[in-house]
Amino acid sequence: MGSTEPSSHLGDDPQITPSQIAELAAVERPTVSNWKRLSADFPTPRTAGGTTYFLRSDILRFLDGRLIPSRHRLPGEGAEATYGARARRSLAAMPKQPGRSARPAALSVNLSWSSTDEEPDQGDREVVRKLMGPLADRIRGSGSLENYVHLLVALRCLRALSHDRWETVRAGVAAAAGRGSAAGTGAPGRAGVGEVLNLIGRTVDNELQRQGMQRSVTTSLSNLTPRRAGDLALVMNLVNQLGGNAFQLFIDAYEKHARLRSREFFTPQGVVRLMASLARTSLGRVPHTVYDPYVRGGEFLAESVTDSASILRSDPELAPVTVFGETTDPDPALLAGLNLVLLGVRPRVRLVHKAPWAEIRDGEAPAADLVLTNPRFNMKDSAGEACREGTWAYGAPPVDNDNLAYVQHALASLRAGGRAALVMPTKAGNSASAAETAIRRAMVQAGVVECVIAMPAKLFSGTAVPVSVWLLRHPDDPCERVLFLDARHLGVRQGPRCVLKEDDVQAVLGTYEAGTRSVLPYENPHQPLHVPSAVVERQQILDRACSLNPVDHISAQSAATEGEAGSVDEASAEVWDQIELLKESINRADAHVAFLRSQVGENGGEAGGWGEANLAELCDLKAGPSFTRVGKKDRTPNGPVPLVMPRHLKNGNITDTEPERVSQELADRHRHYLLQQGDILCVRSGKTVPPALVRADQSGWLMSTNVIRLRVHEGREVDSNYLFRWLGRPESLAWIVDRSAATAAPSISTKTLGTMTVRLPPLPQQRQIAELLDALEEQARAHHNLAEAISRSRSLLAEQLMAPGSRLSTLGPS
Repeated sequence: MGSTEPSSHLGDDPQITPSQIAELAAVERPTVSNWKRLSADFPTPRTAGGTTYFLRSDILRFLDGRLIPSRHRLPGEGAEATYGARARRSLAAMPKQPGRSARPAALSVNLSWSSTDEEPDQGDREVVRKLMGPLADRIRGSGSLENYVHLLVALRCLRALSHDRWETVRAGVAAAAGRGSAAGTGAPGRAGVGEVLNLIGRTVDNELQRQGMQRSVTTSLSNLTPRRAGDLALVMNLVNQLGGNAFQLFIDAYEKHARLRSREFFTPQGVVRLMASLARTSLGRVPHTVYDPYVRGGEFLAESVTDSASILRSDPELAPVTVFGETTDPDPALLAGLNLVLLGVRPRVRLVHKAPWAEIRDGEAPAADLVLTNPRFNMKDSAGEACREGTWAYGAPPVDNDNLAYVQHALASLRAGGRAALVMPTKAGNSASAAETAIRRAMVQAGVVECVIAMPAKLFSGTAVPVSVWLLRHPDDPCERVLFLDARHLGVRQGPRCVLKEDDVQAVLGTYEAGTRSVLPYENPHQPLHVPSAVVERQQILDRACSLNPVDHISAQSAATEGEAGSVDEASAEVWDQIELLKESINRADAHVAFLRSQVGENGGEAGGWGEANLAELCDLKAGPSFTRVGKKDRTPNGPVPLVMPRHLKNGNITDTEPERVSQELADRHRHYLLQQGDILCVRSGKTVPPALVRADQSGWLMSTNVIRLRVHEGREVDSNYLFRWLGRPESLAWIVDRSAATAAPSISTKTLGTMTVRLPPLPQQRQIAELLDALEEQARAHHNLAEAISRSRSLLAEQLMAPGSRLSTLGPS
């Protein structure tokens, strides 16, 4: 295997000032100014805080092309000596400094404070809600919301980087507020607050520059005009309370309040997790390098760092992942850099002035194991478009459309065996553009397209454009077929957006893994979500206008499969046989319910023996362990003990918890949090859903933080199934909602839940009632299945009856 470091194109590349250029080249400072003024090829500067910076790699390339005049040569320099060679000798002679090594040490960030659990703490949500409310407007004044978000993230970085510097800033804010109070106005002079903002900016900028990033925090914060220093002190106090996933909460709140265009919005965590997991699964090993050529908030890079940290905890001998990215916009560069600093890694995010493929020089293409990106969308589509110049392995893309330019750049950025996952507008898969059709044809023929997934609508805040995820592979490792998945029905609606949950991600990954093993259709009894799929040969794709739209292939394969059933009569007979079987199932369910109703009716006319009791009197209520005991760091997909979280409680059942697992050792240490048959689980913090009853095969599973376990006291005449049904009533759920703490997310304590009153008949009658309710649920499920089967038969029969030669006798059984 070759080097695992990124190429110099995207590796450690610090910014240097004109004075530092003069020092490297051993010339006077005015010489640098003359080069800049007289040389057309002098690198483009980057300016921040009134200071001009240049990328060291750009300067070295410029100096490589400048011969040293004879009168300026140093001893040992010949006629062919260049300023570039001199500068490189100067660099080699410098002592190694932190941040200049090939693999720098981790930043001095308190990772235990800044690491995140998958589910943000509800207290964090409430704090961020306060920060993004009226307080935001009072702080930013004439500045933008983006400037204010930069302040929040900068403060969190400052808090993580140094307790002493944090306290220095807080003292400065308190002093400014004190001056305002002494003046009797409560409002300090602009200079006082400005000094504090400048101190925050300079402190964080110094760290970013040390790590090779552009200094821009100070400039951004200078746009803020707080009304009172007391408001700034309140912001610092609130930020000081944050832990967990605060950065993502800032981004979510920013998107909610700002109207972002397609090039500005951030990639949702569910989409990031799906793409990163898909690419890692296809790669088949731990990635060493991950590259994002269109960085937004650093979501893909941060996910890769977090995943690498999880792997290192179980295998410390592995090298940590190296992440690097590019962007043409300084604001995303700043956010992504701060995001990575908070995770304790070097923020290799390069600010460029051109598209990433235009920045590549001969022999300097980045070499990554994984390329993960969500580039901006271009939807232009013309038949006679002009194509851009350059070297394109699969064909020149149209000048006014970057979609397949990013795709080809991603492929060119992979090292042998690498994988790329990109968000693409669905139209890029079947556009009528002659240039794009030719590119897709070449990619399919080369075997670099592995999988395409049609994604749900409204995933992104800034665009309603339908999107797909493309999974690509290095051309040295081609595939013979392409897997198409239709995930458009997945996700849950949260406000105007659709959000992918963990079950959605696992459903797609399960179907993908089944498709790669040629065991479709994929069926998992513990995974109720179905993802339609099709494995299509290369030639079939070429015959269908080189379409990479999953719907084109999945619908075509479904039609072909249905056509294989034989004659119209045979297909219709098969459908109606299924319906007849379902009718028999319904008849049995109806008869069982009628019998149980009569039994309950015989014993339910008298109120004798009924009583009431609080839940706390009937059972033991126990909340799950804290995040400090069982957090994300303790979870591993390879652990033997499932961990039950709130999202696993669905329709009265505990769904499969894969990949949430813990070690047997950890479960043994927390045995008083283990489940046993007959336990009832309720959501403690989060959206209130019906409780779930623990089955026999789920005994020994471990409960997580945000659930409450109810276990009937030994000796009490209470049927756990009856209690489960009582808690699942709409009235009981409404009772819980009404008494949940009024925070950003509802939360109920065991003490409060224990005060719920339960009506109890004698034990035999409890069991009859619970059995009847179970039977009614089964009856409802049977009727639902019949309705779905009839709907399916309607679609099939419509297709068959509208074909030539069909006969009306196929409308039903004889």
